[in-house]
Amino acid sequence: MIRVLQNRPEIDVATHKIQKKGLPQHFDIYKNWDHLLISELIVNKDRHSFIIDLGCGECCTLNFLSALGFQNLHGIDLKILPNRMSTAYALYEGDIIKTLFDSDSCDVAITVSTIEHGVDLPAFFAEVSRLLKVGGLLFITSDYWEEHIEIDNSIKPFALDWKIFSQREIEELIVLAKTHNLVLEGDENIPSCLDKPIHWYYDYTFIALVFKKVPATQQA
Repeated sequence: MIRVLQNRPEIDVATHKIQKKGLPQHFDIYKNWDHLLISELIVNKDRHSFIIDLGCGECCTLNFLSALGFQNLHGIDLKILPNRMSTAYALYEGDIIKTLFDSDSCDVAITVSTIEHGVDLPAFFAEVSRLLKVGGLLFITSDYWEEHIEIDNSIKPFALDWKIFSQREIEELIVLAKTHNLVLEGDENIPSCLDKPIHWYYDYTFIALVFKKVPATQQA
């Protein structure tokens, strides 16, 4: 699955649907788009599924998953603040490309607006492939625009590097994921962009991708 945020009304629709379901909104209203996609992806998953949020930050996604009824939730980030701790999920301080979780243990891995901040993609996909069970899902969202946008090197959100993925870079990412037995669910065609609804340093949009771990012999 590949989805591209097309315009501001899509964010408003996502926010309304989340409100109507009585679910917690993200403090950044734009990320309600990501969360609605997550809820649709895992709606039929067992509520005891092992789910990990790679780059959990403010724990908004973990709180959202908890509100959906999921009970086996884990999050990892470079720094975990004491006020983020909760009985609804377990938090770990560390690097998402080198975790301490058991191999073949995870049902769903989620990373929301994380990989664009200096993540080593070959190491990331290798680690996610190690963590996921065969048939497990990886949900990714990231900053995106079809054409390359050059980022000023002085801009360091969260004191980290930042990039806005281009279409070419997403295509390369999909090929890289396949080398780690992670294949896209559904069509590999990347939807065209209609608008740039995100205005943060630059104008751009979001992209969401869903991968499934398959046995090595089933790689496309």
